[in-house]
Amino acid sequence: MSIRIRLMIGALAALVYSATPAAAVNMTMEATNGEAGTIRLCVGLDSAGQKVAGTQNDLIWDSACANIKKDSCAAIPDSKKPLHGNVPPSLPNTYRALVFALDNVDPMRDGALYCCDFEVTKKVDCCSVKLDRLGASDPTGHALATTGVPPQLCLGGGSAPAAPLAPQAPAPSAAPSAGGGTPWVWIGLAAVAVVVVSVLATRKKS
Repeated sequence: MSIRIRLMIGALAALVYSATPAAAVNMTMEATNGEAGTIRLCVGLDSAGQKVAGTQNDLIWDSACANIKKDSCAAIPDSKKPLHGNVPPSLPNTYRALVFALDNVDPMRDGALYCCDFEVTKKVDCCSVKLDRLGASDPTGHALATTGVPPQLCLGGGSAPAAPLAPQAPAPSAAPSAGGGTPWVWIGLAAVAVVVVSVLATRKKS
């Protein structure tokens, strides 16, 4: 491997941990009535004009009045990015989601990325669900400042009053995904792999 390629890999890997000073990417939530009395909650993307190749977020709900339906979370097909998510054993009221592809770093379109079904188990004025651990990455592995709109939602009752979340950038110590590995390292490595393959292909042609 040439020195040029090694320098390029090192530079792109370093970008995984640097945030860009641009407008914050927004992760969105929208709740609608689903089948058999369930509430369908969809998490989406408002890119604010930026190119977003992958996202991460936690959904945290009030377990005193709602439960997520097992295996109900699924990616929206036309988002063209798979969903990697699970409920961590130590956090039974949290769904940890990553939306990205290891075979491409194409920018996502704005709109819903994935949806989950919830069952409201107790009638209350507001059974809340909120966003946490928000993050987004551009196609070169840059971490993008990310916030949630709204930061909290009442399942079946619209937005709940809450102070806006401050923009967040993924930290190097982010918890591993269901498949293992630090989320933004995987997204960054995907970007590195695409660039390296492109460089090698160009060299073969020349």
